[in-house]
Amino acid sequence: MKTAFWRCLLRFCLVTAGPTLSASAAAAAKQAESIGPLRADRTVTIAVMQAGRDHFKTGNPGAEANFAVLARLAREAASSKPDLIVFPEYALSGWPYPNEKMIHALAEPLPGDGPWYGRFVALARETGIAILGNMFERDGERIYNTAFLVAPDGRFVGKYRKVQANLGEQINWGFSQGESFAPIEYDGVRYGVSICADMWFPETVRCETLLGADVIIHQSIADDMEHIVPTRAFDCCVPIVMAIFQGGCYGVDQKGKVIEKLPADSPAWKAFQVQPFRVDSESKYGGLWIPKLGHLNLRNAGAYGILTDPATRPPWTDVFRDKQGRPQTRAQLAGRLKGRYDANDPSPYHAPLIAFDPPWTSPYRVDPQYPHQLVNREGRHLFIVNKTAWAYFGCKDPAGFLDRARAQGINTIRVALQGQPYFDVLKIDLWPWEGTRDNPDWSHFDEAYWTRVEKRVRLAGDKGIGLDVCLYMGLNPDKDRVREQPYWEEALRRLGKYANVLTWEIANEYTANEAFQDAAATFFKQRDPYHRPVCSSAGTTDDAVWPDKPWMDLAINHTCTSSSPRHDLERWYLALARNTRSHGKPAFCNESGRENRHGNDDGVHRRKQGWLWCAAGGFWTYHSWEGCEGIDDAAYRGPGQEFMKPMADFFQSLPFWQLEPNETVFQTADRELVGAALATPDRSTALLYLCARETGRAVKAAKVSLRLPNGIYRVDLIAPANGKVIGAREHASAGIQKSAPLALPDFTDDLAVRVEVVRKGKQTPIPGTR
Repeated sequence: MKTAFWRCLLRFCLVTAGPTLSASAAAAAKQAESIGPLRADRTVTIAVMQAGRDHFKTGNPGAEANFAVLARLAREAASSKPDLIVFPEYALSGWPYPNEKMIHALAEPLPGDGPWYGRFVALARETGIAILGNMFERDGERIYNTAFLVAPDGRFVGKYRKVQANLGEQINWGFSQGESFAPIEYDGVRYGVSICADMWFPETVRCETLLGADVIIHQSIADDMEHIVPTRAFDCCVPIVMAIFQGGCYGVDQKGKVIEKLPADSPAWKAFQVQPFRVDSESKYGGLWIPKLGHLNLRNAGAYGILTDPATRPPWTDVFRDKQGRPQTRAQLAGRLKGRYDANDPSPYHAPLIAFDPPWTSPYRVDPQYPHQLVNREGRHLFIVNKTAWAYFGCKDPAGFLDRARAQGINTIRVALQGQPYFDVLKIDLWPWEGTRDNPDWSHFDEAYWTRVEKRVRLAGDKGIGLDVCLYMGLNPDKDRVREQPYWEEALRRLGKYANVLTWEIANEYTANEAFQDAAATFFKQRDPYHRPVCSSAGTTDDAVWPDKPWMDLAINHTCTSSSPRHDLERWYLALARNTRSHGKPAFCNESGRENRHGNDDGVHRRKQGWLWCAAGGFWTYHSWEGCEGIDDAAYRGPGQEFMKPMADFFQSLPFWQLEPNETVFQTADRELVGAALATPDRSTALLYLCARETGRAVKAAKVSLRLPNGIYRVDLIAPANGKVIGAREHASAGIQKSAPLALPDFTDDLAVRVEVVRKGKQTPIPGTR
């Protein structure tokens, strides 16, 4: 009756534990099935051995002596008829550690025909007791620190490779880390194995117990870890038995109580008796509950995903520093660490993503479905509204600048990671390396500078601003790829984890080092795990720079020109926008003319430039003294900056990513007006932007013709200066076979027209030739 009660109670707890127990439920269910009076009361005897400090007080006596002393102890321990005899870690190599050559000479396949493995097998047969040994396992090119269980008849039962091979093992001897936890089952007992550094991590004992381990066997060379092992046992309600080469072996019951501990000086063995199958229960809520299963039930395993993300492992380039505490590159570490580098390094560029509120919830990449657009992993598209902020990483009030930019509708700023922007005025030198420009230390980076950069990247993300990061402004390397690659690595390692880094721009307005930029761009294309767009820029031209290069993800154009008649809105600005968009990539004017340098001082004209670029299907940048020499001037107001937010709000209110340039949906006979139109493929949404060439010109009685599919449409007439709807009407179309006139209200300077279908009619094709 009592046995049936426990079986039913265990099954009930397992069933009600829910999906969070899926990994461990099967193992626990197997355990529950076998619980009965004999098994629940079963005592498991585990004999552990130590060489003790006296064994090596004059030095390491060698593998023969190490094995001999432990084999003698095993024979003595066998007289107590334990269920298992456990050797400590480094049972053959001993302490102090021998050199790498001797370590490798002791490595053998497990199981295999090697001499040392054969001696463990022979000892198990001689004593008639199962043995948990420890050896260096050779598997092809890899070497592992491995525990293995041999049955009394010499049969190989199973093995465990140390999962957390420590840094010394990896660097000094080239050891590999084990791939997984897996209890070894023998004679009805599932032994979870932990080896030395494994115990530093609470995941070890937790994983072993979730996999069904009844007891944990820990092999160690020295550290008794008595400050943490009782906690591990208590947390998981599992007994732990310790075999320590240098001495001090002990056992802990499932409640975290130390059973007994051997003195550390002399060679010795001790048989510990544990009861791993005893089911402890307590009163709770008017009945009984089983704490071990109850605690498993309370685990919200769905919240633990971060524990299994390899990107949470900091790379060795973060772990190791030089003697001055400075970070080192992979190449520098390889020279320092015997040519070895972390074999399991998930890449220094796979740090956990630091995300922000929309739109910067994850990095953007070119959308394969809409190749002129950018999309993130949540499916959000980004309408870039950009502003120059060259000295952002060195300015006095970054938060104030961001607040002003945000108020202007800006969601991206273009920043220099390296450069001396307007140094004669700002006296700011953005220098990522140690040393100075005159005396650079290319092998080390300025940690204080990079820390400031990261803080400001995060600050921008918190305020809803992304960054177009320009790597080279002024410094234009040509044949220094080997010298410069650590800089690329540092930029990607430090900044690649931030979701608001929009793009890697290799250089600003410099193309004479084409081969160098090919190498730098290819590096970012291949190594950025988030596939951000890569680009570069040239000076003002009439088309995109290097549009056919496979690494050039954006079609970049600069229009650093004026608002005078010689830079006509149609024949210059609109023509450049159309040229740039013709390359099948996102078209981005990431630098326009500014007021005091390029004569682009007419704010209304600048508004028209931006609207024409966007209405041609591209993205535009507001480039002003405020983002250059005047970045710290909070009182300055650039010409036309007040028009940026209405433009941003208008385009972001549309399904802009679905819109394509369309030359027939709107047409006008007025040659004095400049216009650009976008529409969805089915013309269910369309927009037209019209403007006069001259600032202040009043436009009266203008008309456009609409060519829309059969249906009823809503037409909104919008003032670009403030984004307000100044008129709305309904428009009926009889089909695209003929255009229908639309009378426009009188306006000054410019007008936007938004058309959206209200009710679709029957399709009517345009008659053609037969």
